[in-house]
Amino acid sequence: MEKFVVTIAREYCSGGQKIGTRLAEELGVNCYNSEMFRLVSKNENMQDDHVAHDDRIKDTLLFDVAKEIYSEPLPTPHIDDVLTTKIADDDMIYIKNIYDYQSEIIAELANRESCIIIGRCANYILKGNPNAINVFVHAPIGFKMKRAQSRHYMPEAELRNYLAKVDERKADYYFKYTGCEWTDIKNYDLSLNTEELGISGCVDLIKKFIEIKLG
Repeated sequence: MEKFVVTIAREYCSGGQKIGTRLAEELGVNCYNSEMFRLVSKNENMQDDHVAHDDRIKDTLLFDVAKEIYSEPLPTPHIDDVLTTKIADDDMIYIKNIYDYQSEIIAELANRESCIIIGRCANYILKGNPNAINVFVHAPIGFKMKRAQSRHYMPEAELRNYLAKVDERKADYYFKYTGCEWTDIKNYDLSLNTEELGISGCVDLIKKFIEIKLG
């Protein structure tokens, strides 16, 4: 089979993280999530190689690629959007936001290995990659509420509002960097309802789609 990359965008508590993890296990590839990308975007982690000893990143290509892309020392960013780095040529200051940094990592990972990438607008970043399979995972609010109750202890109304706020932040982030609507199905190859299909059903469908598309 050709090299492939599966991108997974997911509503909060819809099961997208679990789908990505299980899919990676069954296909024998790495799975990279948003938290892992945030870790390699922190200067203090990159400077002391702290990330290299994290079990989630150890022995994966992610850390090596991140180090290659930013071989110069990185200043600690004060906000999540902007990194300022000193460029030797003409002593110019180059403003580079973390989205661009992570985009380079995602593109290089897709170029080097088959993998699963969760979040980080990966479907948009890889929209020109013919071997990318872009998936959106969603579920009805009742299903997501049941999943959320196992990790968040708050009143039902407060929890419902919290879930809506998290997805709103995801949509805002996606629109800010892509100019597209996060939930627009035209941006994806597959739209999967985890309440109807279950985690295993979603994994099986993605595997089948990979076989059909890439042989």
